[in-house]
Amino acid sequence: MKGKTMRALTMLCAAMLVLGLVSGVSLAKRKVVLVHWQHHTPARKEMVEAFAADFMKANPDIEIKIESVPEADYFQKLLPALAAGSGPDTFQIPAGQVLTYARAGVLQPLDASVANAKQITADFVPGSIERLMIDGKYYGLPVDTQTIVLFYNPKLFREAGLDPDKPPQTWDEVIKYAKAMTKRDSAGVTTQMGLATGGYGPVISSLMIQNGAPLWDAKAGLPDLDSPKAAEALQFAADIMITHKVEDTKMGSRWNAFRQEKLGMVYAHPAMIGSFRATVPDLVFKIAEVPAPKAGGSKSTLLSSWAYVVSAKAQSEAATKWVAFLTSADAQKKWILSTGDLPSRKALLDLSEYRNDPLLAPCMESMKKAVPAPWTARQLDDKLFRDAYQLMTLKGETAQNAVKWLASEGIKAEEEQRELAKP
Repeated sequence: MKGKTMRALTMLCAAMLVLGLVSGVSLAKRKVVLVHWQHHTPARKEMVEAFAADFMKANPDIEIKIESVPEADYFQKLLPALAAGSGPDTFQIPAGQVLTYARAGVLQPLDASVANAKQITADFVPGSIERLMIDGKYYGLPVDTQTIVLFYNPKLFREAGLDPDKPPQTWDEVIKYAKAMTKRDSAGVTTQMGLATGGYGPVISSLMIQNGAPLWDAKAGLPDLDSPKAAEALQFAADIMITHKVEDTKMGSRWNAFRQEKLGMVYAHPAMIGSFRATVPDLVFKIAEVPAPKAGGSKSTLLSSWAYVVSAKAQSEAATKWVAFLTSADAQKKWILSTGDLPSRKALLDLSEYRNDPLLAPCMESMKKAVPAPWTARQLDDKLFRDAYQLMTLKGETAQNAVKWLASEGIKAEEEQRELAKP
């Protein structure tokens, strides 16, 4: 009897082992479903959907479900979803925020079998990935890499007696050109603007960088935003509106004004190439590097970028494959042409097809000179610089007081972000 019992147990164990193996094979063949979120413009949304279709064709065992969210609603939707454990498997966040999300436990590092750290470091522009490595591991790959360039309308240049093949090279010149293109009616109401910044944070910080302002105290690891050079740059930006009166907020959105050919020049991200092409296909515009503070001066601007990241709950290998696909050389070429997003892969910066493209060539040059954002606080990406600008343009504050306020608020924001990012 004892022998029969042992034989029965042996057979049962063998059967369970076989079932386990069969079950494992079944699970291995089961399709992995990845939910992908990102903010969008019309051009970007179409691109990601096309990438997903191509990726699934090459990887039939992985299904990508795209959810594209307007940027204004993106974080209001993303953060609660991640907190509830119901968020996406892959998504995009500003590069400076990767550390905070990783420390919060909602991210996992990229799967090294798909994208190893040594290769990533070799392939990408350093400024685009330096915020993505934590404890020797990369937690994302760069996307939406942007600098600041000058868009301008050649038709309005010609009407003002300006040569569209000779864009302004200095701050004095850009104001001179802007005055030539600004128009007002008999009642003094602005009907055409010459130049606009919109008080946009990356434009203001770029002007400060050009002017030699430090922006960051490396020893303290905190913002340094109240230098005389920073005040001079903020004064220049504010004077475009309050002194030279070549920008007028009463005309509404600077983007709509440019689309309607009622704005001669606008400081903007190269990504506006895709936006303008998608919304006004017949609009003719040119791009130049930003004017320098003086002849021979700096044309450096702020390098800002986002990152595609993998959530802690995602299937690591499949999710990393998808993120790597979205940031591959072939994908970045398509991003450039369709949306104006700049390449973060070193090998693409000097391709002849971009050097010879009149719109893309100045964008590629700007990438080589760009300075990565040193902060992690999201408020410093835009809001605080914009608020400092508005202290001058709306409330009449001096540039010195405005940058003093900016420095105080910037340090506070960075210290708060640092607390959130503690392990």
